[in-house]
Amino acid sequence: MASDNMSGQPCKGVHGFTPALSYDTVDDGRKIFDAMDDSGRVEMPLQTTFWAEGFGMLVDRYGTPWMVNCGQSPA
Repeated sequence: MASDNMSGQPCKGVHGFTPALSYDTVDDGRKIFDAMDDSGRVEMPLQTTFWAEGFGMLVDRYGTPWMVNCGQSPA
């Protein structure tokens, strides 16, 4: 179950968890990352890591933090 804030209470954004999305290719992950970045804030640009061809973190325009993983390990 989920709900919006009660009327008159300010929204403080999402705290305590970060949804993670996984995509097979960097191109697929980049499309989603860039779309969620629109009016949001990038915490870590989508880049190569030791576990994935692409990984990035951002907070969307609604204050929800996200992690995006894409592609296989570059090893």
